[in-house]
Formats: sequence, C-alpha cells, structure tokens
Amino acid sequence: MASPWPARLTWAALALLLPAASAWLARNRPVPPGRPAALRVARLPDRWGGPLRPAPLVSRGRRVASSPAGGAALVDGVYRARSWDGGFPSPERPAWAAIEVGPGFERLLLSWTSSHNHDWEERFYGAPADYRIETSADSRDGVGGTWQVAVSVAGNPVRSRAHAVPFTGQRWVRMVVTRLPEKVNQWGLHLDEIDLHDLSAGGDDVWVFLGDSITAGVLDRAPGHQPSFAEQVAARWPGFHPAMIEAGKGAMHTPEAVGYLDRVLALNPDARVVAIGIGSNDWDPVSFRRDLTLLVRKVQAAGKIAVVARIPYRSDVGAEDYPERLSRVVDEVTRELGLLPGPDLYGWFRAHPERLTDHLHMDDRGSVELMRLWVEAVAPLYE
Repeated sequence: MASPWPARLTWAALALLLPAASAWLARNRPVPPGRPAALRVARLPDRWGGPLRPAPLVSRGRRVASSPAGGAALVDGVYRARSWDGGFPSPERPAWAAIEVGPGFERLLLSWTSSHNHDWEERFYGAPADYRIETSADSRDGVGGTWQVAVSVAGNPVRSRAHAVPFTGQRWVRMVVTRLPEKVNQWGLHLDEIDLHDLSAGGDDVWVFLGDSITAGVLDRAPGHQPSFAEQVAARWPGFHPAMIEAGKGAMHTPEAVGYLDRVLALNPDARVVAIGIGSNDWDPVSFRRDLTLLVRKVQAAGKIAVVARIPYRSDVGAEDYPERLSRVVDEVTRELGLLPGPDLYGWFRAHPERLTDHLHMDDRGSVELMRLWVEAVAPLYE
C-alpha cells in the first residue's frame, strides 16, 4: 500500500535527520571489547545536546610516587582537606607526583585542584604557575624510565584545571611543577587531588561550573559538601563519574561573567557542559537578560552544552524580590534558546531558608541539596 505521507515530507524529514545522524556517528565510534558494558551503549542525540558519554574516574587509590613524599593524598578522593605539600619547586628542583594507571587506555583527562584557594583565579594558597604533564611506558617506579612531555603550561592563572593527554601504550602519568606564582603563601605548593578520567571511548562527561561565590564555595567538594555533584552522578548512573572544574568567583556580576567566560572556555577546551549559576549579585532584569543571552550564545558557539540555574532565593529580600524576578528571566532565556532547564534554586531555598547561613550562602546540608538539584535537573543528559 502506498505511503499516506507525501514524498516531500519524507525528504524533508531526512534532511533534518542526516546532520544529527552524522553527529551521532562521530561521537559513537566503536568501543574496544575490553571496555565496560556501560561504555558500549550508543544512543541517538537528544534535543539538549546529549547524551553524555562516560569518562570514568580511573585514578582513585592508584599507586603514587612523588617528591616530596605524601603523593598518595592526591588520589584519595578527599578535596579541600588533606593535600600534597610540594614546597617551593624550581626548574632545577621540581616537585612532582606520578600515578601508575597501567596499560589499556588511549586518552586520559588529568584534572588537578588546589582547593585551599576560594576563587578560580586565586593562586596564593598553593596553585602552580608553571608545570608539565609527562607520560611513561617503561617506568617501574615513577622515577626512572623514559618520559615524554604531553602538556606544558607556563603562567597558569587558576586553581583548578584539566588537560587531555594521549596515553596509548603508556603506564604512568606525572605532573611536574617547576614554579609557583610570585605571591604565594609561606608553605608553598598545595594540591589536594589529581583525578584521571578515561576518555578512550570518546568520553565527554566533563563539566565547568561558572558562577559567583556560591559556585566557588558550594562546589569545592570539601568533606562537608559531600556527596558532591560528581559523586551523586556516579552513584545514580553506574559507569559515569563527571570531571569537574569549579570556576567560581566571589561577588561576580553577570556583565563581568561575559568576559570571564572567554577565559573559562579558553582554559577548558575539553569541557562539554558549562553549568551557569549567576545572578545573585544582579538586580536589573533587562541587562541580566542581555548578558545571560550573550553568555549562553557564547557557550553554544563553542560547541558546548549550556545549562542555567534559577537564581537562589535569599531570605533578606524586601519588597523587591530580585532573585524571583531574575529567575523568571532565566526561564524565558531557557525557553527561547532551547536549553535543558536548570535546577530551581529559587523555589527550593525559598522553601528551606534554614539552609542559608547569611541569608544567601548555603550551609553544608544546603550545599549537598544544591548539588542534588543540579543532578536531578541534568538527568536527561545521562538517561
């Protein structure tokens, strides 16, 4: 029996589907048989820009060699607490930490954090200025053997960063710090964690959280803020464990965030999702709409997924409830630009003002709830 649909509709549908199918094929290449089953599942692209592909965490609890000693703290899963103290390295006497990952990986993402700093662009409390990332196929102890430089950084400006590293045939990855910023604390280098995520199967579960002091504080993954966003995702979707870069800056207004985003994107080319939590320091809905739209369009132009949170409620608002007004702008921009709706931080904290310590910032339990709201909002990127 002949199709009831006109031929022109069939061809129109194909014209719409072909680009999406091409993108899906590019992002779902075959996975080696040895990979976990979760990594071999391929799904059609969704309307939000997903689904995300797993980037499993493979460094937790691995063997570490370091100079100075104490490098095991870098793979213990504890952030903003215990740290590896590297002293005052120089090119002649570098501080280094090597992690034995073992064979079988083609590409890794190395992310490091110096979480004793608060803002992303703060380095005083132990972030490195110059460093390199090396790999080795034949080292037996993280010291000897042949090493090749995969990444070299001079003048690093931030406290947390991630780098993709080719790893075919390699066994060890080593971070070597050779210089600290001119203005630094009296104890020197402090790194609290080095995470290695497996990107071999095309993994892109890499997140940058851009925002103000709430982002900088809540998403620091301190012990009181656990389980973090990454840990909650890992518990809910086995096989996933997001890489996180926390790019928060205290007292940041949305107009400033527009230029700030350029630096965030430039320093994090491997990030797939930019989670935006901005607006707590703003009040004008007209300028906020303009700047938020520009932020989202920049993220989209970079080929990344933008998700915007509604503005957190603050318990000291008077007659002018700016967070509620700006949250409505977030809703409108989200609809207009076809975004996956972000978490409703206004509604939840309005219902739970006891979780706010100073009318705005969250206590530990409120921080965990905020991350839970993020996880539930972005579930379509995983399910």
